[in-house]
Amino acid sequence: MTELTQVHHGADLAAEVWRADDYAVKWSTGGTTAAPETTSYLAEAGVRGVPAPVRTTTGHLWSDRDGKRLSLTPWIPGARAAETGLTTAQWTQYGALLAEVHSQEVPARLKALLPPLNPINARMPALARELAQRFATQTPADDLEAELATTWLAHQTAIDALVERAAQLPVPGPRVICHADPHLGNVLVTPTQLYLIDWDDAVLAPIEQDLLFMLGGMGSLGPATPQDQEAFFTGYGPTALDPTRLTYYRSARALEDTTLWAEQALTGPNREDCLEILQGVLGPDGLVVQALS
Repeated sequence: MTELTQVHHGADLAAEVWRADDYAVKWSTGGTTAAPETTSYLAEAGVRGVPAPVRTTTGHLWSDRDGKRLSLTPWIPGARAAETGLTTAQWTQYGALLAEVHSQEVPARLKALLPPLNPINARMPALARELAQRFATQTPADDLEAELATTWLAHQTAIDALVERAAQLPVPGPRVICHADPHLGNVLVTPTQLYLIDWDDAVLAPIEQDLLFMLGGMGSLGPATPQDQEAFFTGYGPTALDPTRLTYYRSARALEDTTLWAEQALTGPNREDCLEILQGVLGPDGLVVQALS
């Protein structure tokens, strides 16, 4: 009999993950069905750092169980890069891995499946306005909400600027397969290989969608020093980033982090941790300042 061990990583409340011997089992409503199709394609194309989903007995990449997608991938016995950090050589390896993903030709079936924008971003402006209204007009339910409201309202001008910028769609550009959330929390480190996991938010977008994570403001989830950043781009290769597209994607991500961490600080779980993360996102070295600079 196979024993299931629940794994607790990341902030995705729409997914549950277990380890079952040599496999990772994921039960999720997050993202789109493009995720397993994308990882299967990339693995078949020879991208070693992307684990391929295991097909079902009927040949499918997932099965529908109680309204959620149940999928299976090989268990990667590695450590999270967000916890261990990356060496200079590993940063270069990670740059090469992401460049390999971006360089893949996109087949017609994936072009039809992959969304052009992260679906999460579409609901962020309305949620940000809802939270602003609550914090400005309602009596806090407890001390933590009071601190949360104070934190949010102190940065209301910056948050309003993010909402405005996120409403301005990016200048069209060459579109590639993007992970859309390639921070170090989604990177596993083994002695011989780095793996990029959790492709639920995969999109067909310009490279700026992914490379924003390598340009500062992500704390321990991105390059910690200019040397780390240089090592990443040594592996990725020369590239010219479009400033307009970069502004859009960084603003959209900063708004997402601000709004979703604030919402979870209200509703739980781990409310105290969520408030602390939000304060970091809004802090002087956080992503909001980076996005608006």
